[in-house]
Amino acid sequence: MKTTSPNIFYLLLVLSIFIGDVACAQIQFKKGDEFQRQVLTKSNCVLQRGGQSLNVSSCSTVTKTYKVTDASDKGASFAITTDKLIDTINSMNQNLIYNSAKPADPNSPIQTSLQKIVGAPSSVSVNSKAEITTIKRSVALNDTILSFAGVQSEHLLAGATLQFMVNFTINPTLKKGYSWVDTSVPSTETTYNIYAIDSRTTTVTYKTSVLGGSLNSRINGSMLIDNNTGVILKRYSQSVSTGYEMVEGIVYTATRRTAITEISTKK
Repeated sequence: MKTTSPNIFYLLLVLSIFIGDVACAQIQFKKGDEFQRQVLTKSNCVLQRGGQSLNVSSCSTVTKTYKVTDASDKGASFAITTDKLIDTINSMNQNLIYNSAKPADPNSPIQTSLQKIVGAPSSVSVNSKAEITTIKRSVALNDTILSFAGVQSEHLLAGATLQFMVNFTINPTLKKGYSWVDTSVPSTETTYNIYAIDSRTTTVTYKTSVLGGSLNSRINGSMLIDNNTGVILKRYSQSVSTGYEMVEGIVYTATRRTAITEISTKK
């Protein structure tokens, strides 16, 4: 695949979306616990510079393991490892295919960057609510490369919730149709709705709007949640993001459509 302009990478980075978490996890972690999270991401991005346009489509499958290395009443420590990564990028009538089970092409900066992610654990500590308190990455991630490749980056931020955990408390007394709004993150509004609930699981639908600055995003999704643990067993979301950036007096615009399917299980 041909080399893409650094300006395009810059604009793709603008399209990265970070949805804030208000952590109220319910699970009590134990040393030795392992959780597996599989993420399928399909993305299509159209970049424009005046009358010129570039279409980049991608499909990635990522499998991650979250292993509890230490635990107490005050919180827990995790080793987060990317076990498997398959990524396909289509652009300018050319295909790039990366599979972590095979050696990376040393002449491809995208493949070599993705290869560094696989098998390199990150260490994360969380408090009793599963809020991240400390983070230690074994490799520096290039968010621009990940965005171009259509791979969802791990949102390891202080105060955020582990991504396989729900970010609010499940209340068994809630009824179908109950809804609430979260505006705790600036320029972001999320409306949650109880779609279905029983003794074991709760299905929640949500709509998120991220408005302001050079980025606007709309996200629709649903989550199947384990009532006893707060683990998100399944999550599906669709998003549309539009953004612009001026680089050296030239305006670049982009529209990205993304569909994400996640499945999380306890080993």
